Amino acid sequence: MSTRSDRPLPATGERLDGTPRSGVLDVAFERRPQRVLARLRGEIDLDDVARLRSDLVVALRSSPCGLDVDLSDVTFCDSQGLHLLTDLDRLARQSGKTLVLTGLSRPVARLLEVTGARRALTVRGRPEPEAGQGDALPAR
Repeated sequence: MSTRSDRPLPATGERLDGTPRSGVLDVAFERRPQRVLARLRGEIDLDDVARLRSDLVVALRSSPCGLDVDLSDVTFCDSQGLHLLTDLDRLARQSGKTLVLTGLSRPVARLLEVTGARRALTVRGRPEPEAGQGDALPAR
């Protein structure tokens, strides 16, 4: 059973309440017909993980089929970030959806390999455009 939230996704660099993010992590969301794509840039650590968790859960709930998380621009990810990813995967499965991690940066890939989490999570090389869509986000 999938739940869909009518709550809007936060804008780039904003928290759910519309105020600017204070940490060194930036998130851009792209709503697609079947999935939501979240592109993360910067460091995922204890300082930002609570806000990130809240935003990604809203994105997952607002998506009919699941959430894609592009981690290609993540420069650091600590154990709190790893817990977030595994918790999101569990939440997605419980709601009949999927979590797909794409474009792993070197630090994230190493963390997932060392901990064995890569075997438990769905990982793809890079975000796939949905049918009828090219690369919808402008290049940085």
